[in-house]
Amino acid sequence: MTWALAIAVGVGAGLGSAARFAVERALAAARRRRGVLAATFPWATLVVNAAGSAALGALTGAFDAGAVDATWLAIGGAGVCGGLTTFSTLALDVVLLVRERAFARAAGYVGAQVAAGVVLFALGFALASALA
Repeated sequence: MTWALAIAVGVGAGLGSAARFAVERALAAARRRRGVLAATFPWATLVVNAAGSAALGALTGAFDAGAVDATWLAIGGAGVCGGLTTFSTLALDVVLLVRERAFARAAGYVGAQVAAGVVLFALGFALASALA
């Protein structure tokens, strides 16, 4: 790997992280406008992880079909999608739900994260493969 590629992946990660931050802020602002002070379900993390899974699936499908080269897979995959998605915030969300004794919500959240991630990755991959 070259330094140029490493820097490009880092820039992509920064863009993904900025997008995640914007989604989190937008959903928090929407809650405040509706008068909801506390989140009852960590929607922002679910949304960004699902979107990142779909995007990575599409990018990987395009790579698999020969429509995207390894450089763009690294920048978009490890960079943008890696910056957009977040396992650490998922872990934090689960711990906070458990601390609130919202065990069913925590279990549902973990299940929703895994199901959405796998299904949307597969759909993105299949769509990109079919279109390439």
